[in-house]
Amino acid sequence: MSRFAVLWVLVAAGSFLFVTPARAQNTDSSALINQQLDKQAKLDLNGSLPDVMGQITKQTGVPIVAVPDVWAILPWGKETTVTAKIENQTLREALEVITRKLGLQFLLKDEAIELQPAPALRRLGRKSTISELDALNLLGATPLQLTTDKTDLKTLLEAVDSRLVAIKSPYAVENRTATSGNPVPQNIPIAVPRNASLLDALEAVTTQSPATWYPWGKTIVVLPKQEQVRRQLQKDITLRHDGTDVAQVLGELSMRSGVPFRYEPGTFQELAPQSRQIKLVLNATVMDALEAICGLTGLGYQVKDDEVYIWNTASTAVRPRDKTIAILQTETGLQVLINESNCPPDVREFIERVKEKQFDALRKMMAEQGFKPTNPATQPASRPTKAPPAPEPPGKDL
Repeated sequence: MSRFAVLWVLVAAGSFLFVTPARAQNTDSSALINQQLDKQAKLDLNGSLPDVMGQITKQTGVPIVAVPDVWAILPWGKETTVTAKIENQTLREALEVITRKLGLQFLLKDEAIELQPAPALRRLGRKSTISELDALNLLGATPLQLTTDKTDLKTLLEAVDSRLVAIKSPYAVENRTATSGNPVPQNIPIAVPRNASLLDALEAVTTQSPATWYPWGKTIVVLPKQEQVRRQLQKDITLRHDGTDVAQVLGELSMRSGVPFRYEPGTFQELAPQSRQIKLVLNATVMDALEAICGLTGLGYQVKDDEVYIWNTASTAVRPRDKTIAILQTETGLQVLINESNCPPDVREFIERVKEKQFDALRKMMAEQGFKPTNPATQPASRPTKAPPAPEPPGKDL
């Protein structure tokens, strides 16, 4: 297979009007870009996706940017190559075709068009394959041809699968919503327009039920949202923070997992100052990182259908989360969280001894560097010496 993903787009001939970049930068830039999207375009594009974005901007005056997730999720990232011949189509129609081929979508922002991964591709949680991009393109281009606009979850998924069979596609629907540990009722009503595409129908499932979906190889996987959220939280990450505000760290976890985090009002305001600053180095899953942060701060969380809900356990009647007292790194790089409740007494005593040795080493370093703390720490009480054994009582000679 070629090192590059090549996209071919061909539509019929027409003309195009030009708007300069300077006009798109004034206070009405969003409105001007929107007007430009509805004018016909004639473009001959070829190059990497970033180059093609620049070519469109140069020829139309419409700035195009991409969120970082685009490069992380495309099979070849910024090296993905696009070849497109656009004629007798509006710029909006051209962008719809190009982005659909790449599993992307575009949104009109204040001063630019922003490229984003399509929702289903974002839910994939990893770099996509050409097969999965082709699946999204096929789903978006194929009409469902449903004879009614009212149906239920089971019937709709069967209709999508039957349509894929009818057009002899290599893709099939796998409905896991009824067999998972958190099953979704199959008779949930789903409203779908009669002119809907297969992609529209599947997105209707996401917006109108506790189920969602994503492409996986040759399979269209449909599963409960809560199971999908937990799946996204299993994404491996490397986390390095040295005194970062906890809200910023949680925001990073949300962004990198693709799962929205929602916070109870007052969650961060009621945290103790020492708990707001996160010092953590972790090579683990997002879920592990979330567990570690909650253990260090006293926050609590719950995985819901389409989000993670976070609150401050100190401000509620909920039992505080188990405190993390140490993080052990194994020879393989795996980091194991040691919680207060499951740490044996002898291990806890050893951890305290190791901590005291580290404190002593830091105090020695402070003295060598001439550092004088304004609040000297109280020296730990000396350990009592072991009492000599009591003399044995006199016994009788045998």
